[in-house]
Amino acid sequence: MKFIHAADIHLGSPFQGLRKISNDVREKVIASTGEAYNKLVQDAIDNSVDFVCIVGDLFDNPEPDLETLNIAISGMDKLNEAGIPVYLSYGNHDYLNFKIPSNIFPKNVKIFGNQVETKTQTLQDGMTVAITGFSYAKRAEVNARIDEYPVKNQDVDFQIGMLHGSMDGINSTEAHYAPFTQSQLISKNYDYWALGHIHKRQEINSKPIIAYSGNTQGRHVNESGVKGVNLVTIDSKEKATVNFLETDVIEWNSIEIKAVADMDLDKLMAAVLREIGDATQSKFQLINIILRDSNVLDSVVLDDISSGLALMQIQKQVDPNEILFHRITMKANENIQMFSELDREFWEKSENLVFNSKTVQETLGRLIELDFIAEEYSDEEEAALVKDRVELMLKQRNVLGDE
Repeated sequence: MKFIHAADIHLGSPFQGLRKISNDVREKVIASTGEAYNKLVQDAIDNSVDFVCIVGDLFDNPEPDLETLNIAISGMDKLNEAGIPVYLSYGNHDYLNFKIPSNIFPKNVKIFGNQVETKTQTLQDGMTVAITGFSYAKRAEVNARIDEYPVKNQDVDFQIGMLHGSMDGINSTEAHYAPFTQSQLISKNYDYWALGHIHKRQEINSKPIIAYSGNTQGRHVNESGVKGVNLVTIDSKEKATVNFLETDVIEWNSIEIKAVADMDLDKLMAAVLREIGDATQSKFQLINIILRDSNVLDSVVLDDISSGLALMQIQKQVDPNEILFHRITMKANENIQMFSELDREFWEKSENLVFNSKTVQETLGRLIELDFIAEEYSDEEEAALVKDRVELMLKQRNVLGDE
């Protein structure tokens, strides 16, 4: 038996933090989730899989536009023509609702309802497989649902669990939906657990394999590295093996450069070019430059970075069809002593309250009505950058660290 485990495709994702890139690159990035989905479909056909499991968040929101719906339907049609069933559950982004009617998909698409249910399929060799899962009925599925999953049916040869949720103990901003424990999954005696919701590919357990395939296309710098799907093979002895298939067409990455006191713009550019090397990129790279110890730089270089001149000059050194430098993030030396003990405690308690998009926008007041300012300070990533800049300024002025 061979199948594809995919999750978190997020068709129609608006993406974040794209204000400072060209329209051509913006269009390329926005189209990337659809292209990754199409690669998933082609991988399924090329590998002659028995079926495909999509474990939540096929769509980025519960009201996808017609173009996004058409991308999804087109892919399902191709799988239908190839005789490949699709087992689809909805997650917290695209939960069950009338804006995504089930009858838009061809007959090969089997959609799970809100109650945990099991669907069965007889394979070409006569063996049978049971696939168990459920769809979210609303965005917040905070209750555990794992107790509703039955123990493996002994009348089938294989059983697979599909679960869009988070395992207790996973350190992630996404880790608070449909919680479960590793021991709860193992107790069901399934042959493979196909997980979704966490966007980082990881194997939780090896026997049986319990795995997150991660998302199919990174959508921002915090979803860096290669993205794709799991091609799973389970033999007659119920032994599962996984091959990872890349589906992403754009790869988000970060490089770190350590600033030194005599670093000018030329030295900064040289350091960046050394870090990325001269190899031809296999896919388009969106790179964030993290400049550590920025507090040692003189005002001229800092002005070049703040004005965007440094980023523009660095970009000229590479092929724009292969690499786009997304931004330069300046970080002060973390080892510099923070205030006094009392002041440091106050800073740590207050920074999350102060440096968030809501507070930043409130501070801007009516200036937020200007389009270019609204675009600049509309998300949490920009609020975090404001925090970094404040720390940098304070450390440069020796407010942090002279004690």
